[in-house]
Amino acid sequence: MRAHLLVAATLVAAVSTAQAQVQVTDSSPQSAAGRSADINVPGARQSVPTPSNSNPQAELFYQLQALQQEVMTLRGLVEEQAFELKRLKQQRLDDYLDLDRRVSALTTGAAGTAAATPRTAGAPSESEASFTPDPAPTVSAGGADAIAAKSVTPADASESEVYGAAYELLRQRQVDESIAAFKDHLTRFPNGEYTGNSYYWLGEIYLLKNDLPAAQQWFSDLLREFPDSRKVPDAQFKLGKVYHLQGQDARAKELLNIVASSNSDASRLAQQYLKESF
Repeated sequence: MRAHLLVAATLVAAVSTAQAQVQVTDSSPQSAAGRSADINVPGARQSVPTPSNSNPQAELFYQLQALQQEVMTLRGLVEEQAFELKRLKQQRLDDYLDLDRRVSALTTGAAGTAAATPRTAGAPSESEASFTPDPAPTVSAGGADAIAAKSVTPADASESEVYGAAYELLRQRQVDESIAAFKDHLTRFPNGEYTGNSYYWLGEIYLLKNDLPAAQQWFSDLLREFPDSRKVPDAQFKLGKVYHLQGQDARAKELLNIVASSNSDASRLAQQYLKESF
């Protein structure tokens, strides 16, 4: 009897020890799903766990994809901006060519039959031919002119406002008024940002009036006083035309060839003029 009790006590102790060594596991569905890949059941379909955000390689891959998408978006924007810049540059050139055509047509109309020589190319349109400016006074770019400078803007106006007002008068064909306004700009801003432009447009206006000596003076003064002005190629082209109209062909071709070989907007005009006139 004592032996049976001893054996029973030994079995109870062994069972207790075994229960103490058993690990407690989570029986929740999430835990079971996470362990499903580790259970090797013959004939059962093995489940593959989805990579979590804590996986460095997966996170790096996702970041790389995001960067690639961003680069593609930026590349598209750059191509779009490049196209728009090219379009604006072409529009600027077209506007310049159109303005030069109109001024040249007005010049032809102003010159009348006296200037209608084989050297003068192009005929004005009906609306342009009907415009006849007043007889031009003899002027000197450096001296007192018959048309005095007249302010059309307030005394405290900025240079861009003064210049813009003068240019608007020219655009509206108020030629004499624009002469006074451009000279007012030169008086108020003798070394301004748009001073070279005013010299150029005064040369254009006197060319329009068929006052070739005055046009020559203004264009020459621009080239001498403002050699870095963006209007230099345009002034060279127009001064070449003035020399040609005055019969100074050698000086005309010299200037026109310089412009024709440049990368300026006036290059095409100079090439065309050389082709048609020489």
